[in-house]
Amino acid sequence: MLKKISIILMCLLLAASAFSACAKKGENTNDESTTAGGLEGGSTEYGFEEDEDGNTVPVVYEDGKAYEIDDNGNKTGREIKNPKNAPSGSSTTPSGTGTGSNSGESPSRVTERETPSNNTEDEKNTTKSELTTLPIDKDVVPSTDATGTAVQFSDDDISTLTNMLEVPYLYLASYENNESVPISIATHTACWMAERQNLDTNTFAGGALAVDLFCYYARTVVNFKSQCNNYTSTGAASDAPISYDAANDTFVITANSYEEPTHRVDITSIEDLGNNNYYKVIADVTPIDSSCTAKKLVAVVQKNKLDMSLGFSVKALKWS
Repeated sequence: MLKKISIILMCLLLAASAFSACAKKGENTNDESTTAGGLEGGSTEYGFEEDEDGNTVPVVYEDGKAYEIDDNGNKTGREIKNPKNAPSGSSTTPSGTGTGSNSGESPSRVTERETPSNNTEDEKNTTKSELTTLPIDKDVVPSTDATGTAVQFSDDDISTLTNMLEVPYLYLASYENNESVPISIATHTACWMAERQNLDTNTFAGGALAVDLFCYYARTVVNFKSQCNNYTSTGAASDAPISYDAANDTFVITANSYEEPTHRVDITSIEDLGNNNYYKVIADVTPIDSSCTAKKLVAVVQKNKLDMSLGFSVKALKWS
């Protein structure tokens, strides 16, 4: 079941609480007071956990326990057993650095592009506020066919988006926001997000990496844990070097190095699609790996703060 989470709730969680699994250094903050939609008081801690079905859900931590909350921030009555992302100071078990118990040597990291060309810098129109603000019932994600007003993005944002869209083998699948995120590309995204944690290990806590994927796509990758190995086992096409160990609830990077680039993206224009900080990214694609036949990319992205170091999530992709 795909969990729909209010954007307002996301912003409040980020402002008021311990978004520890998304904050790659394992830090938790709790120095702001918030009252809205059932979220009250700076002493209350919020975060994300996985439910019994493997879906990432928002929770409130109270008296050493984690309780699922709904789109309005109210408790649903469901308790999350054995929470892994509890904030520091809670009597529940904290997630720590995100590593597993069988961690090995860290794979070699791959250098990202730092200064891609900014082809939007001459546009007259600029972007809106960075934070998303609409409740879920008014949030409408545009399709890749939508059109908007060309806008200017900063060099830093262009660099971030370019690297997000250059996740190795991301071109293996297209999807619209009303469709599930394809697990075939989520496996490669998981490797990329694990690399960004910059930890000296090849083993990552299952809950932490699932939340990493949530941050990249701004949605749960349904059945990712149970299906991951089907797309990464020996003989799988364009398999990612990652496997899931259900016994320990950990993901392991199985190669000596993270994945090398398979394609390059040159963003040619970005259009403001309105509603809730949605933008259409149009780019030329240059293949590196022989499996890439795409020449063009249209992506719908949202400017948000689900991952503080990225500031964007990818809502839809269309390769052609």
